[in-house]
This record gives sequence, structure tokens and C-alpha cells, in this order.
Amino acid sequence: MSDVVKQIIYARIKGVNTSDSMYNATVELADSTIMNVKTNQDLALVQGRIYKLEIAKQANSERNVAFLVNATSLVDLTVLETVDKVYRSFDNRNPISRDVLVDEITSYINKIDNKILFDITNNLINENKNKFYLYPAASRLHHAYVGGLAYHTLGMLKQCDSFIENYSYLNKDYLYAGCILHDLGKIIEFSGIENTEYALEGQLLGHLVIGAEFIHQEAIKLGVEKSQEVLLLEHMVISHHGQPNFGACKRPQTAEALVLWYIDTLDSKLRVLGEQLDATKEGEFTEAIGVLEKTRFYKHN
Repeated sequence: MSDVVKQIIYARIKGVNTSDSMYNATVELADSTIMNVKTNQDLALVQGRIYKLEIAKQANSERNVAFLVNATSLVDLTVLETVDKVYRSFDNRNPISRDVLVDEITSYINKIDNKILFDITNNLINENKNKFYLYPAASRLHHAYVGGLAYHTLGMLKQCDSFIENYSYLNKDYLYAGCILHDLGKIIEFSGIENTEYALEGQLLGHLVIGAEFIHQEAIKLGVEKSQEVLLLEHMVISHHGQPNFGACKRPQTAEALVLWYIDTLDSKLRVLGEQLDATKEGEFTEAIGVLEKTRFYKHN
């Protein structure tokens, strides 16, 4: 009989059933390989989630069957660099690693000269970094993948630089802080990293209100809740959807709030357009794109 070997794999649960008093999990590896993993314990594996699986199998066996020794949900792992790498091996739509996102967004935080805006932004991102750098930016429409929230934020920050260069009246500190914090409420609005849905708070409050509350509570901790900086930053967050029928609590009424709305719209729509063009052959049209009023775009050479 062949020796039994143990190994660690990362796999997404495709389905679980029982037979012969055993639990049989069908799992998919990042390279699309399908395996059957058996166990006599009900480990409550959730379909669609990715797990770190410790398995045992017969060496040199041609059957893609193994016995499950232990299972840990990927969201429960503490080495976030590993979590990020594994998630992106299953879904590579986010081209930037967590480490790079952290470095680049931190560099923008450090460009904020106003002490109140710097302290609020820096503190909130540091306090919530485990979620901020891994959460998606949406459940379906745009940046709906692991790390999408931070990737969307970085895309907007890069646009800020051009606006600041072209329009000298814009205050860079408000623009950088507003960009970095505008979607922070999504870490409460959404249920998690994988197969995310709207949580109860997301349905009843939404990320604009949640984000403004983050800012207000941090301002209270710092003793600056009555400052103009806090008021204007809160205004940017609650108005960044531009119009009430798009979910804004108020219309933008500062120059920086207006720019935040525009660049948020640009990055969310153009990133989806880019993904659709990548999936389209030259000389053909994309599928109808929901975030672009269901328009189909022609891909030329």
C-alpha cells in the first residue's frame, strides 16, 4: 500500500453531501482542478468560500480523492499577505497586491499637511486596515473582488493629482482625505470579503452615512468634532454620490466634494468598461454595461 502523505491546499467549496456516513466535499483549486475531500466530521463548510485545507492522501494515487484532516476558512487566517495572495490566485481582477496598495495609499496619507485631516484619515485607515485592504468595493457592479475597495481608492487618488495640477483652487488635503475615506463605510455595509451581500446596516444606513459616522466618532476621540475640517470632510462623504436619486444625502457644495463625485464616477465606470473590453474580441461590441446605461461599446484595433 502506498504511504499516506499530508499536504496543505487552498480550495473553494463547490458542494457538500453525505454518503456511507462520510461528508464528501467537492472542492476546486485555483487552477480549476476538482478534488473530492472526505471527512467523518461535519465541519460546516460553506459553499462558495475558500478554505485552507490540510489533507491526507495516498502517495502516487491517480485518484483525486483525499481525507480531510483540518479546515480553516481563509477569512480566519491572520497572515493577511497570504490571504490576499490566495484570494487573488482565484480571482486575478485586482492586479495590485495588498502590500503595494498599503504602500501607495500610505504615501498619499502622508501628503496630507492639515493635522486634523491627517490624524482622522491615518487613524481610521490604520484602525480598519485588515478590512479596508481586502474588502470588495461592491457586491456586483464595480471593483467587486478582493482588494477592490483599496484598488478603487488608489485609482481615484491618482486622478486627484491631475485635478490638483489643473485647478489650483482645489485643496489637496481635502481631496486626498475625502478619496481615502469616501467608501470606508463599505466595511460595515457589506457582509464580508467572499460572496459579499448587503448587511443590515448597509440596507438601513448605507456606506455614506456609516462613513460620516466613522469620521465623527474619530473626531470626538481627537477633540476636534467642532472643527471646519470635520464638517467639510463629512460633507464630502455624504455627498459623493452626487445626487439624491443616486444615494447622496446632500448634493456636493464644495469644490472638493464636486471633484470627489466626478472621479468616483469615472473610476467606477471606466474600470468596468476596461474589464468588458478585455473580454471582447477586436471588431466586436461588449455586452451591455449596466453602470454605463446598458451601452455596448465597440472594441477597435
